[in-house]
Amino acid sequence: MSGRIIVCLTCDRYGSPRAGEPTPGRRLAVALLANAHQPGHQVTVRTVECLNGCPHPCTAALRTPGKCVIRFSGLTPDDAPALIETAARYATSADGDIPAEAMPASLRDKISLRIGPINAG
Repeated sequence: MSGRIIVCLTCDRYGSPRAGEPTPGRRLAVALLANAHQPGHQVTVRTVECLNGCPHPCTAALRTPGKCVIRFSGLTPDDAPALIETAARYATSADGDIPAEAMPASLRDKISLRIGPINAG
């Protein structure tokens, strides 16, 4: 099963990069794409304009219908391998509710939002 990471391309809207430079969100997306096919970790990277993580860029989320949403803020390209590992674990979990202790240590303090799964019905 593959994981999916959603990355905000707008980050950092309050500290725009110099002309011609990518945003921190775009740099994170590039780092994730470069690492997305690690052995045993099939991960899809999707980009969006905003994940409401302002003013704590750079933001990415793990989100799948029927599972909880986990959003991370304050990310850098160096967090890409840990985020990919977490996305793979998220993909194989029943409800996406991964305890912080089960995540790489570098991501534990970067969880900025956790929303439980919404059950239809």
